Amino acid sequence: MGIALSTARFQQCVCEVELRVLRALYHGAPVTVILGGARLMSLQGWAKHDEAETPVITPQQGEASDQPPLGFPSSIEGPMVWPGGNTTWLDSQILELSPTDVAEVEQAVDHFLSLGLDGSEVTRENFPLPSLGPRLQDRAADIHQGSGLCIVRGLGSYSAEDDTIIFLGIASYIGSQRGVQTSKGAMLTHIYESDSWTVPREKRHGIHTNGSLPFHNDMGCEILAIHIRDCAARGGGTYVASVAAVYNVMMKTNPWVVHILAKHNWPVQVSRGTSPFVLAPLLGYQSGNLVMSADPSRIGPHPAVANNRIPDLEPSQKEALALLQQTATAQQMRLPACQGDIVFINNWGVLHARDSYQDDSTATRHLVRLWLRNEEYSWEVPKSMKTPWEASFGTRAQKIVNRQYPVAPMPEYMEPKFTNGSAAFIMEESDEDGER
Repeated sequence: MGIALSTARFQQCVCEVELRVLRALYHGAPVTVILGGARLMSLQGWAKHDEAETPVITPQQGEASDQPPLGFPSSIEGPMVWPGGNTTWLDSQILELSPTDVAEVEQAVDHFLSLGLDGSEVTRENFPLPSLGPRLQDRAADIHQGSGLCIVRGLGSYSAEDDTIIFLGIASYIGSQRGVQTSKGAMLTHIYESDSWTVPREKRHGIHTNGSLPFHNDMGCEILAIHIRDCAARGGGTYVASVAAVYNVMMKTNPWVVHILAKHNWPVQVSRGTSPFVLAPLLGYQSGNLVMSADPSRIGPHPAVANNRIPDLEPSQKEALALLQQTATAQQMRLPACQGDIVFINNWGVLHARDSYQDDSTATRHLVRLWLRNEEYSWEVPKSMKTPWEASFGTRAQKIVNRQYPVAPMPEYMEPKFTNGSAAFIMEESDEDGER
């Protein structure tokens, strides 16, 4: 259903920039502007990744500098700069397991189970992979210093319990430290939708619907690990885009966007502290690494926070987000993911998005998510961008004792208090719920 804007509301949007980004304001609903009874324009939402139409953005006036922000390079070079469409290169990021490798993994499962330990206690030491392990550690280095991607392929179908042990065991060679995903200590998240859930889609997190998700980072995560237990009947493709490649394009075509993204004035929703938001940049450059931490649904006002406690985005910020989406889409590559694959993504240096999808009686899209950190290769993150990271890997997160590793999705979906966020960030359960 469309949204009609009155003359009074239109007067608040007279800026030409605002008109170009109404799709960002209303997150996907068709927008119709009414002025004196006449229909002025109608726009579809920009945030839909698999939308056929992309917004037409014109360079913003007043941001004329062709130079990068202070401390940033004019362009990025290196193996993490990869343009979209190079499927041959993408195939080279696949670590194909041989039958001998698979047998080694299965022996590691048997060894771990013989120890009588809880599934959450999987480590490199008790999940030995003498031949495969060193190659996984090489890929861990490449995730940080090379391409930023790795797909482990060749695993078979196992029980939910064994699947979880295998996922944690292989992941421990990529990053030994695991990030907390909710304040109650959930370490694994099932990206899934069930026909039996009664909570309407509009009241769930984006990952628990079959809708598309825009390009984003899982804010607070260092290495995004995904185990693909099953694929959708139709759609549901995962797309990636190199942050460095997107940066280089924007520096050539619209450098003002880079300046906007690097400013320390973006209201980012958080769950800890006295305020429901912090002001931070979405883009940083630290110790030779270009770092991005941006989820459009976690930036700006949140519908559950009363009294306008989180400020709206400035017109230039809305336009910058729209152009970021457009540029990432132009640079995207579709991951050649198959059932059983384990995907590792450098979350600071690679954006990801998802198409909408449809399940049927024979195929139900089911991914399991883990957040990782490799202490040896970990990137240094600007202090101004660390608040979401602290919630997952910081001192307070490390004090959570009752960590949960659910091996299967929830049978019933409980409506969260906070539904914003493509990645279902930890703010779904806040200590400050009573204040909002």
